Amino acid sequence: MIYAYCAIKAGIPYANGAPNLSADFPAMVELAKKTNTPISGKDFKTGQTLMKTILAPGFKARLLGMNGWYSTNILGNRDGEVLDDPESLKTKEVSKLGVLDQILDPRRHPELYGDMDHKVTIHYYPPRGDNKEGWDNIDIFGWLNYPMQLKVDFLCRDSILAAPLALDLVLFTDLAQRAGLGGIQEWLSFYFKAPQVRAGLYPEHDLFIQQTKLKNTLRWMMGEEQITHLGMDYYIDE
Repeated sequence: MIYAYCAIKAGIPYANGAPNLSADFPAMVELAKKTNTPISGKDFKTGQTLMKTILAPGFKARLLGMNGWYSTNILGNRDGEVLDDPESLKTKEVSKLGVLDQILDPRRHPELYGDMDHKVTIHYYPPRGDNKEGWDNIDIFGWLNYPMQLKVDFLCRDSILAAPLALDLVLFTDLAQRAGLGGIQEWLSFYFKAPQVRAGLYPEHDLFIQQTKLKNTLRWMMGEEQITHLGMDYYIDE
């Protein structure tokens, strides 16, 4: 929090790759507005949550119902050691659990997602090192409530997934500052498990909607038309 305060006070853009609340509370948001400093997000979206924000929009688009989604993570680096503490784990669980509720919107689709059971567990396992593994069991149902299951085993390396996000955010937050865009940058939600949003807005977690927001903001900066897919001509090279 001290680091975030010093950066924002000095007018240096701040993107938070961890699940802590360093810049995500009213006083720090007001400071970012006052200094016209770009801030964005909590917790880089890399492994298991990345998979959720790719798969869940597809289930919703095809109106496939969901009874439950069980997720287990094992990791052995410093991140895993920190998350071995229950209080540290709590902030991570919040960012992970909120993703499906926002994407699937059970209040609008109670018959499909109203009784969904969503579980997330994280286990520190030192032999895994910087590799982390996410196991997911997804219980879905389709036409005539026929039950189906999907199993996902994502074995990945934390640093390889996170490094490109950090590099992109350095470039884009610098661009935001040069464009005069201070305060919360919703258009950078593409990179975060828990995007920061302005008062009165909800955090968008659907990866594909987030990508469209990112592209449209860049097009706006260039003076180009927004992507709407309405009235667009398509050409096929023969």
